[in-house]
Amino acid sequence: MNLEVFLGKSRFRNPLVLASGTFGYGLTYTDVIDRVGAFVTKGITVQERVGNPPPRIWDTKETVVNSVGLENVGLKRFKEEILPEIDISTPLYVNLAGVTIDDFRILIEGLRDEEKVEGFELNLSCPNVKEGGAALGQSADRVRKVASLARSLTTKSIWVKLTSNFCDVRETAAAAADAGADAVVIVNTLNALIIDLANRKPFLGGGSGGLSGPAIKPHVLYMVHQVSKQVDIPVIASGGAGCGTDVVEYLLAGASLVQIGSINLVDPQASLRILKGLEGWLKREGIVCVSELIGRLEGI
Repeated sequence: MNLEVFLGKSRFRNPLVLASGTFGYGLTYTDVIDRVGAFVTKGITVQERVGNPPPRIWDTKETVVNSVGLENVGLKRFKEEILPEIDISTPLYVNLAGVTIDDFRILIEGLRDEEKVEGFELNLSCPNVKEGGAALGQSADRVRKVASLARSLTTKSIWVKLTSNFCDVRETAAAAADAGADAVVIVNTLNALIIDLANRKPFLGGGSGGLSGPAIKPHVLYMVHQVSKQVDIPVIASGGAGCGTDVVEYLLAGASLVQIGSINLVDPQASLRILKGLEGWLKREGIVCVSELIGRLEGI
């Protein structure tokens, strides 16, 4: 059974990607990280960020709403203290969270010569910050500017992580593709609000947050399918995958890779279970190469 997936010249041992923000910087659970196709660090900003005030997480079995607010050590500390300690065999992608377009220039110039870094995920989709974040990803023009800048600064892989909040993600994905991105990631989290009835105010310390988990999977499936028909670069699904057959569905809808996110916060070993489930399904169906499934949804 061949689980390999290729995106251009990049090889992934299987289609599973550990999503940004769910495994920190990759310093722990390396036994899990070294079994998946790729690992994406939590978002790195130019300056250190303390994130939003608590509480930051609201969750049930079907949904997670987070308002972490891009807490991270910043570019300098990540490069000098964290990156030298990362020791994994899995391709390492650094999630870059710029507040301004110029921030992405600073971040890429600071990390583009690092041999450990396979590529960058441009975070144009985070709804948990008041500046930058999804605001950059809601405009095709701004997406094109950020992606073009990134492409001009490095030959490493560029993934553009897009939002479907208050915009047509087909247009922003097309802009990213036109600007030279290697792949688009669809769709991060959805805007969400949790209300504390006793106090008649938002429950989360940051006010609103981002909805993820199994509840958003049908939405993400639809968006992945729509975008995959719109662009000629690979699409990476992000949102709601929790078992092997979820991965199969995303591949059929047009995704080349599938990010595993919120479930990692509950069970850090979840990706290994998902991988086993994927292998079991492929074996039962007599499918030799997982790549055979990509974009093979019928009847729509």
